[in-house]
Amino acid sequence: MQVRARRGPLAWVVGVIVVGAIGIGLWRWADDGERPLPPKILVTDVLAELSDRLDPATVVHQAAEAPVTMGGLQPAPSRGYRRALLAPAPSELRFVVPASAGAILRVGYGVGRDKKPPETAPATRFTVTVDGAQVLDRVVNPFDRRRDQRWFDDSIALPATDKPVTITLATRTEGDGPVAGMPGWSRVQLVRETLLDRQRPGPQAPNVLVLLVDTLRADRLGVYGATPSPSPRLDALATQGLVFEQAIAQAPWTLPSVATLFTGLYPRWHGVVGRSWRHGTPPGASPDADWAFLSDALPTLASTANRAGISTIGVSANPLVSRENNLAHGFETFVELRPRKGGEDGWARAEEVNMPFLDWLDRNPHRRFFAWLHYMETHDPYEPAAGTRPPEPPNLNPEVRAGLVRNLAEAIRLGKRPPLSEEELRYLMALYDGAITAWDAATDHLLAALDARGILQDTIVIVTADHGEEFQEHGLLGHRKQLYDESIHVPLVVLGPGMATGRRRDQVQGIDLFPTVAARLGMSHPANLPGHDILGGSADTNRRAWSETRYGAGPDGQDVELDSLRSPERKLIWAPASDGRQLYDLTTDPHERTNRWGDDPAGAEYLRDLTERRDTAPPPPPVSGGDPALQEKLRKLGYLD
Repeated sequence: MQVRARRGPLAWVVGVIVVGAIGIGLWRWADDGERPLPPKILVTDVLAELSDRLDPATVVHQAAEAPVTMGGLQPAPSRGYRRALLAPAPSELRFVVPASAGAILRVGYGVGRDKKPPETAPATRFTVTVDGAQVLDRVVNPFDRRRDQRWFDDSIALPATDKPVTITLATRTEGDGPVAGMPGWSRVQLVRETLLDRQRPGPQAPNVLVLLVDTLRADRLGVYGATPSPSPRLDALATQGLVFEQAIAQAPWTLPSVATLFTGLYPRWHGVVGRSWRHGTPPGASPDADWAFLSDALPTLASTANRAGISTIGVSANPLVSRENNLAHGFETFVELRPRKGGEDGWARAEEVNMPFLDWLDRNPHRRFFAWLHYMETHDPYEPAAGTRPPEPPNLNPEVRAGLVRNLAEAIRLGKRPPLSEEELRYLMALYDGAITAWDAATDHLLAALDARGILQDTIVIVTADHGEEFQEHGLLGHRKQLYDESIHVPLVVLGPGMATGRRRDQVQGIDLFPTVAARLGMSHPANLPGHDILGGSADTNRRAWSETRYGAGPDGQDVELDSLRSPERKLIWAPASDGRQLYDLTTDPHERTNRWGDDPAGAEYLRDLTERRDTAPPPPPVSGGDPALQEKLRKLGYLD
């Protein structure tokens, strides 16, 4: 393991705790649900962040020609990018932290590889001392040892004392030759860990199971009026629960929308809006921010459930909902399913999403849980259920035949090909409906399996989506580029013990999921959430839903910012850069065909409201990492050429 501590009582205890903590940390990070959960939940409170910014006062030694700086580091092309204190050897950083009983120092470190690495290079020695006693000593050489092409993350118990503690982080070169690669420290934190008893489910302590169907627009379901219905099982379930007729997503694509569902915050608040350190910086944003990575500082539904003693599991078939962009933050168990042949030939099917969840339940009986299952049936390529593929028109475009719209969508948007014909469009929508039917049948099997295990009676089930899909209603295919209802009007069905039945016309939105689930699980939620529990108290008929995308379709083919503000009666869509404004009367024009801007005096008030929301949005918190595979994931999902 190459961690050597000096002898002595403190060092011996620290060394033991380091080994134990590393083992626990790697097990929790890599856990895919294949082993039973430990009897208690480990909850971590961050007391102080030491590496999220560079304070010049902490640098006690550095080379004049190579000073310590704040930046980013990636140990290998396939290893995660992190924000880091870049510390060329020799260097020394010193932090004085307040005494805190039971505090643990977490420290990450690694060496970034050069684009053209040398055949050999001297190693870097990383050391950590606490009040003058060396507690960590590791030599890292990614040029000679492949196993060193990664981040190292260690945990060190700090001494029990009533005086401030001095922590020193140092790097130096081991060996001769030109220095290659950049050493760095990342995710250096002072934390406290607590073990909690796990809850058991029961009539007064239900589980919550969220079934999110990626790219599922509401109006293609029978329960929302589609005829013939492609979703007979969901339609039947909906009669036993509560249907929200106007549920609005905060973004028309996965990354910001799911981050909103997990955190209860608007996209502009949580900052996961899709730009990455590889792809440039949004207007007005810090160049150090990574806009495709969820900050560790934000509580999530999963992390909050853990603090209440509730076990958590997530299963995702979407590569954007992953550990690499930290959307797995808080889940004890998180299973990431790979797409078949890179996504072009399809994603993991619903049965493949359900199986690890059911296996996890069998290994962990009598655990109260919050579970998140993320399906991809209705994301292109659309794969219809067996026997539901429609007859093919003659001379059908091969990509239409395959239900693969991403290339067609881009070509149509840029004017490189004409829109699909009515015949092609009907065929494509029939494939989409068949994909709904496939998910619908798999969900019926899932709930039957829960019922057979005696779990369903104690489980609240929530069915929703992250965004919808366009079929040329406003000229485009796919999603992400517009904020009309086909992109942001999503299903929301809630059923289970203690749930009301019927239909609700009041408008709800993605920010409401966190407080609603928190209330069902009996746990508190952060006080700053803009949403509310939609199942508690009376309906609010005057709320407006704010949605946004940084990838709107500009007239010249370039991405533009779009914001929308929607009530049940009206919707304003605004392009701030060009000041383009569209206002729709949803009561008389639900398909958003006639722009009423300039005719309806309410438009000016909607614009003031939307402008104020943008101007007063709190800045997102700092992030500690980034997804090095983001560009490839976006390509597989059809977001990049």
